[in-house]
Amino acid sequence: MKKILLSLMFTIIVIAMMHSQINVQDELIISELNETTVEKPSKVHKAALVLEGGSLRTLFTSGVLDVFMENGIEFELVISVSAGAMNAANYLAGHIGRSARVNILHSDDSDFFGFKKLVLTGNAFNFDYLFHHPINTLYPFDKNAFMNSKQRLLIATTDLETGNAVYFERRDYEGLTEALRASSSMPLWCRPVNIDGRYYLDGAVGEAIGVHKALLEGFDKIVVVLTRDSNFVRSNSPGFVRFLNNRFYKKKYPEFTKALNSWSEDYNILTDEIKTMESEGKVFVIRPSEEFNIKNLERDARKLFNIYFMGRDEARDTLTDMLDYLR
Repeated sequence: MKKILLSLMFTIIVIAMMHSQINVQDELIISELNETTVEKPSKVHKAALVLEGGSLRTLFTSGVLDVFMENGIEFELVISVSAGAMNAANYLAGHIGRSARVNILHSDDSDFFGFKKLVLTGNAFNFDYLFHHPINTLYPFDKNAFMNSKQRLLIATTDLETGNAVYFERRDYEGLTEALRASSSMPLWCRPVNIDGRYYLDGAVGEAIGVHKALLEGFDKIVVVLTRDSNFVRSNSPGFVRFLNNRFYKKKYPEFTKALNSWSEDYNILTDEIKTMESEGKVFVIRPSEEFNIKNLERDARKLFNIYFMGRDEARDTLTDMLDYLR
C-alpha cells in the first residue's frame, strides 16, 4: 500500500510540474495593478471586519479591501485567517494594490509556490520569498504604518495539540510574519510552525470564519468578507486525503486530526449560521456573486486578475448598504 501511495503521489507531482505555465507579463494587468496612495481621511468604525481565507481566492478580498482603503473605511477589529490574514496585513499598512500585485504578477514563479517547493522543502509556499526577498524588496511593507494603525488585528491559527483556534495579535514585523506563516500553512502542504514551543497550522481548521470570535470580542456590528458564493457547499475530503491526514497527524495530534477530518461539515454549519445572521441583519456579508473555479496553486494570471476586479466591483456595489449598516 505504501509503495502504491508513493507512486501515485509522485505521478501527480510530475504531471503538475509539467503543466504549462501562464505568462503574466501582460501590459494591461501590470498597468491596472499599480500600487496607489490615497490621502482621503479614514474613519474607524466601531465594528469588526472578518476575513475568510481561501488561498488565491482571496484576491477577491484584495479587491474589496482596496476599495475600503480608497474610501477611508477602517474597523476597530480585523479578524483574519490564512490568506485572508495576508490581505489584512496589507490593509492595516494602507497598501492599496500590494496584495494583488504580489499574487498576480508573481503567479508564474515556481520559487514562490508549487509542487516543486513542496518536494524540495516540505512547504508548498515559500514564505521567505513573500516576507523577505524578493517581495519585500520589490514592494516594501510599511512596518511603521502597520504598527501605528488604529485597527486591531487578530490572526487565527490552529493549535495541533488541541485542534482549536488560537488567535495571535500583531507585534513587530517578525512576530507578524511568524503568525502569518502559521495561519497560512495548509495541512499536508506545509510543515507545522513552532511559536513559543507549540506547533500550529492553518487557522481555518480551528475556525474558518471568525464570526464567533467577533461576537466574543463584544461587537454587534460585523462585516464578513467571504471567498465563496452563497450556493457553495464544501464536499467531504476524499478518502485518500483522510488517509493522509491520519497517516501524518493522528498518532501525535489526534485532536487536530479530528478537527481536520470534520472540517467540511463544520464549515457548512458555520456558513449556514452566517446566512441566518445575515438574514436577521446581525452581520453584513460581502461575497462573490458567482463561484470561480481556480486551483489552490493557480497560475493563470488572467483568472486571478478577474477575481480581484470581481472583489472591487462587489465592494463598490455594496458600499452604500454597508455604510448604512455600520451607522
